[in-house]
Parts: sequence; C-alpha cells; structure tokens
Amino acid sequence: MERYGRRALVFDTSESVLGAAALGLVSHGIDPLYAGDEHELVLLARENRERIAALVVPGALSFERLDLILSRVVSLLPSGVGAVVVVAPPRRGSHVLALRDRGIRWVLFAPYDASELRFVVAAALAIGDALEPRRGLRVPIRLPVSLRHARATRTGEVTNLSLEGAYLALEEPPESGAALSLEFPIGERLLRVQAKVVHRVDESRPSQAEGRPGVGVVFEGLTPLETRLLEGFVRERVESFRL
Repeated sequence: MERYGRRALVFDTSESVLGAAALGLVSHGIDPLYAGDEHELVLLARENRERIAALVVPGALSFERLDLILSRVVSLLPSGVGAVVVVAPPRRGSHVLALRDRGIRWVLFAPYDASELRFVVAAALAIGDALEPRRGLRVPIRLPVSLRHARATRTGEVTNLSLEGAYLALEEPPESGAALSLEFPIGERLLRVQAKVVHRVDESRPSQAEGRPGVGVVFEGLTPLETRLLEGFVRERVESFRL
C-alpha cells in the first residue's frame, strides 16, 4: 500500500468526532497528527513544517476560530489554503459561500464514510496532476452493480471507480482471474463492460483498505465512448468534494 510522504494535521476539538473518524486514515497510507486546541495546532504546524501538507478541521468551527487558525497555520502549508479540508460544515448557502470566500477548496459534507474522508484528505495532500483520472485516480462511490459469472447473476456495490477498474463489494466473491460481465449506472447511462478479477478479499482475509469482502477488477475492451463516459463521471465525482 502506498504511503504518503507528508502528513495531515487534524484539528480535533472536544465538540467534534473528527479525530476518531481520522484514525482510519492510517490504514489508507495517511499518517495524521492531532491537535486539540489552537495553541497545540500552531505548535505542531511549526514543529513539523517540512512534513505537514494538509490541514483538516471540523465544519462546526465558528468563523472567528476558523479565521484565527487560517491566519496562523495556512502560511505553513505548501499549498496554502488550498490544502485545508473542512469536514461536515453546514450546507447553508451563506455558510458555503463564506468558506469559498476564504479560499477553502476541499469540503466533505455529512453524512460521509471512511473512504470519502480518505479521498478528500488525499486530495488535499496531492501534488500536481495526482487527481487526473487518466493517472489511475480511484474515487469513492456507491453504485449498484449486477454481474454475471459462470452463468450466474448476482448483485453487489461498486465502492471505488477508476478508468481502469473498480472494487466491487460482494458476498462470496469469485476467485482471482475470473471473467465477469458487469452492468452499473454512471449518471443517466447504464454501463455494460467486461472485467477480470485481479484480487479478492473475503471474510477470512480481511482488508482494512477495502473494508468489505469483494473483488478488485480491471475493465477489458472499453470503447473510446465508454472511456470518455467514465472519465467524465470520475471528474464529476471529484468535483463533488470541491467548493
């Protein structure tokens, strides 16, 4: 599993549950540091300036506290305010506009799951074109999938998706090397593709990274149109985490 060279600094106030949620980042290659108050936050940011590349804060912060944090910490981040993630802020239009006016780029609205938190923090840590779909970007998603294997049809859920393949959460996942026929929606279209199982996770071999039994698959024989549809869908998913 790839580990990120730089770390995320998580502001875990007593009023939030962000710290507990962020514990799961470790299993995805992201090593967070935690601060419980503004003084500790600034101290950690200064002491670890060469290692910290993202700041994660709870959306319940007042703008007064958020502005104080931004004024003291943002200058220490390589990407400045573009590396700040606000988690579970109010969805009110005025609140969202105020975040945008402050230059906040990444946001994760509630309800969210561990894979979505991991993705948006990784996005804040990313450099250059790491969020380019054509570079193998996998986005968290929840899509119903129907698959046919060995003359039997079953259902499952796509939990991450890229231009090259996907992870399918399934009960009794097929073995590595199995050939599958898949159908799942992307936007208003139903995508029908052939795929091959490249790795398998079952109850006896749990995976912290994947979380649920299932299979990782690669797509085979995609047409140019199918590739363009997938690329557009993945881009839209990335944009759902941006302000």
